[in-house]
Amino acid sequence: MPDLNQASQALRLALGDFLDRSGPEGVFHLAPGGPGLLPALADLDVPELHLELLPETPTALQQQRLVHLGYIPLDPLTWQHPEGWRLVICIHGSGWRADQAALSTWLWEDPAAAPAYRQVFERGGRIYADETLLPAALRHYERTIGLQPFEDVAATFSALTTPWMFAAGMALDLHLDRVARPHDDLDVLLDWSAQGEIIPLLKGWRLDVPVDGRYQAYTGHLQPPHHQIHARHTELQGVLLLDLLLSDLSGETWRYRRDPQVTLPLSRARLWSRQGWPYLAPEVVLLFKAGVADREIRGKDQADFERVRLSLGAEARQWLKETLSRTQPGHAWLERL
Repeated sequence: MPDLNQASQALRLALGDFLDRSGPEGVFHLAPGGPGLLPALADLDVPELHLELLPETPTALQQQRLVHLGYIPLDPLTWQHPEGWRLVICIHGSGWRADQAALSTWLWEDPAAAPAYRQVFERGGRIYADETLLPAALRHYERTIGLQPFEDVAATFSALTTPWMFAAGMALDLHLDRVARPHDDLDVLLDWSAQGEIIPLLKGWRLDVPVDGRYQAYTGHLQPPHHQIHARHTELQGVLLLDLLLSDLSGETWRYRRDPQVTLPLSRARLWSRQGWPYLAPEVVLLFKAGVADREIRGKDQADFERVRLSLGAEARQWLKETLSRTQPGHAWLERL
C-alpha cells in the first residue's frame, strides 16, 4: 500500500495550503478514498487521494508542480502516480467528494459491503459500481450520521440571543424529514447582530472569512458585502465545516441578500423541524439554489429542486414562481412550478 500520508504532505507543500491564509490558491481539502483503499478490494483498483483545490481546475503552475511530483495527467482532473495511487481533483458543487466519502465509510464499516462492491465492479467497472451501490452507502450514512450534525450545531447555537436557522441543502433535509445525501458543509443563517456572540460561542473552533479569494482570521467585525464565515472543529461530524451566513433578520423580517426588495415575514421564512430546530423555508432555499443569471444550475441544486418541488404547498410554490419571474425571467424552473 503506498504511503498516502507522505503523498498528501508533498501535495500541500507543492500546491500550497489554502488554510494557512497565505494566498488565493492551494489545497482546500485532501483525503484518501476510493475502493482500492480497502485491503479487501485492493486488487480491483488503486487507492485515491481526493483533492479539493483552489482554483478547482489546476493552473499551469500547479500542473507543472504535479508533474514534478511524478503525477501523469489522464485528464485535467485525474492524475496517476506511478508508485500506485490516483489523484482526483473534485469539483465542489458536484457533491462527488461527499458521495465518495459516504461510499468509503460504507465499505469500511459494513461487512457485507466489500463483497457486494466486488461483484458489481467485476460486472461493470468502477463508475458502474459507484453508481449502483451509492444508494446503499447513502442509507448507511443516514443510519450512522443522519441528523447528528444538526443536533450538535443546534445544541451550540441554541444559546444565541438573536434569530438563526439552518439553510441550504440541509434545510431541505429537515423539511423532508430525512437526510437525502451527504453534504460538504452545513449552512447556518445568522443575523448580523450575532457577531458579538460568535467568537465566545465557538471557542475552540477555527474561524475564517473568505475575502478577495483568500482566508482571513475572523475577528468578529465583518461588514457587507462580506457575509460568510467558515467554522471548523476536529469533532464536527459528517461535514467539513459550518458555513455561517450573515444576513439582515432585523424587524422580524427575512431579506434576500441578492435583492433586498425581496422579503418575507420571519415567521414564514423560518420554519421548525419536528426536533424543534429552525430552518429556512424550502421555497427560499430554492430561490438561492436557482443561482444567478448567466450561470448554469449546479447538478446538486437541480437534484434538490426535483426532490423538493412536489412537497411545496400552493402558497410556497406561488411565491417562488413569482419571485423567480421577477428576479430571473425565463428561468428553467418556472415551467416546472
